[in-house]
Amino acid sequence: MKFLFTTLILAISLTGCDVQANKVSGESQGVNLDLSKIDNVVKSKDNNEKTKYFNALLVEAESNNPIAQNLVGVVFENGYLNQKKDIKKSIYWYEKAIKNNNGVAENNMGSLYAHGNGVKQDYEKAYNYYKSAMSKNVPEAINSIGFMYFNGFYLEKNLKKACEYYEKSAILDYGLGAANTANCYYEGWGGIKDKDKYFDYSLKAAEKNYAPSQFNVAVMYKKGEVVDKSIEKSVYWYKKAIENSEPRAAYNLASLYEKGEGVKQDFDLAYAYYTLAKEFGLDVAQKKLLELDSKVVKENIRILKNGDNIQIAIDDPSSKWEIMDEEDYLKKNGR
Repeated sequence: MKFLFTTLILAISLTGCDVQANKVSGESQGVNLDLSKIDNVVKSKDNNEKTKYFNALLVEAESNNPIAQNLVGVVFENGYLNQKKDIKKSIYWYEKAIKNNNGVAENNMGSLYAHGNGVKQDYEKAYNYYKSAMSKNVPEAINSIGFMYFNGFYLEKNLKKACEYYEKSAILDYGLGAANTANCYYEGWGGIKDKDKYFDYSLKAAEKNYAPSQFNVAVMYKKGEVVDKSIEKSVYWYKKAIENSEPRAAYNLASLYEKGEGVKQDFDLAYAYYTLAKEFGLDVAQKKLLELDSKVVKENIRILKNGDNIQIAIDDPSSKWEIMDEEDYLKKNGR
């Protein structure tokens, strides 16, 4: 299977680099508002929590807090926290934050124009917003300018300059910038091919929870490319990527269990991971499911999901209703 993910993405940051663990009083809403927790609240299934958080956030934005103003813009841009998607309201709040010198809001406005999201696509305006955000060391904006150089959007196409910007954003700890820098060193777009740096930047992106890089790191550990071969570390990174719905990771991990490659052969676990790969959109996994169909008791296999966490549960044949997570199952069976 092809494991390199070389597509370069122009991303919109949710919270950006300006958000620290800033806590403000939201007593009127019954909320102790922590602006850095918005990502967790967005993912929450508690609609009441989302509404309370948004109301407190809006109060803070109206009190002229630029971080809160930017976040309200993000909420309306994406339809988060039970709010209807409304680009006009999003722009209103981004502009408020920009007037208060918020670089992340400048980056997000740049992304609206780069994508033509609710506005007429305009790469010149996008670049100007990104450039201003870059002067405030917003790594997403630096990466996005690299993307514009890479594709020749408004700027003259220049892969070497693109890679320079990607690496600047990676140095500022931006995961996507690290992933793009890794690709630069693999392909030699910046003038140098360096597989050691490819691994280093892939690992940096993986540690920032970027699924394609998590997958790439797992493959390198499996093959022993650049780093010493380690099936244990490969399995670890496959599982991290699976938590981010990476179908190739589920397929490759299933293959390890099917073949017993560095792990104890286990058709039940293989079937479970092939099922995940199919669910994540990798249709080729269906063929493997058919091949294993006669080797497993499907009623014994369960996939447990809790938010981003995924566990494979196998019923113990000697205790029909006992359900264990994968780790306990392996320990109990001496694997």
